[in-house]
Amino acid sequence: MEQRPLQTDLLPNPSCPIMDQELVNVLSDLCFQEEEQVYSDLLFVFGSNVKHKEIAALISEQIEQNRVKQVIITGGIANFGNSYQQNRPESEAIYAFLTEVHQYQDILLETRSKTMLENIVEAQKLIDFEKIRSITFICHAYATKRAALSLKKFFPNTKIHCIPFSLPSDRKEFPISPEHWFKTKYGQSLILGEYLRIITYGSRGDFSLTEVQPHLNLVECLLLNK
Repeated sequence: MEQRPLQTDLLPNPSCPIMDQELVNVLSDLCFQEEEQVYSDLLFVFGSNVKHKEIAALISEQIEQNRVKQVIITGGIANFGNSYQQNRPESEAIYAFLTEVHQYQDILLETRSKTMLENIVEAQKLIDFEKIRSITFICHAYATKRAALSLKKFFPNTKIHCIPFSLPSDRKEFPISPEHWFKTKYGQSLILGEYLRIITYGSRGDFSLTEVQPHLNLVECLLLNK
């Protein structure tokens, strides 16, 4: 179960050049982010085709510590590229790992979305976001910057914080985290792919690239010199 392919939206992960420390640092700053845990009106859980039990544990922790008023878990049945084929929505798979006590909390399930953008679009059909002033989101660690940018595009006046969780790579001792992603070719390819996803989805209007443009420019410069 740990070695299932990771859902990475629509773009494949590329082959990688040799990465020096400067390139590793700027890619880490570009893709990963983490904030101090805070109280929020809404816990927004992005869909995932892996680590359902671990995600459920993070949700339970937020509920038990009274850090959220409401929870929405997003994610339909992924059916593209390198996604792991499942026969039920990702949100339902995550929800199934919650204890009975937590399942009785104010939790909404969104079951139609297949991408990060759709996670947000479909969630808007279930929640009145006009009343939401702060959001904490749970997301794959390597995609937290893209997730934050996506949420900011839809909710520019909302305070947004994240809870990242690391995914497995092809080597158990080197998960996809800021500390270890660059230690395997798999991790390097995934993060370079995330760099390309940020450019692609930002350029088509999913979110603004203004905040991350200096990082994108530096990565491009460093890659051109390889």
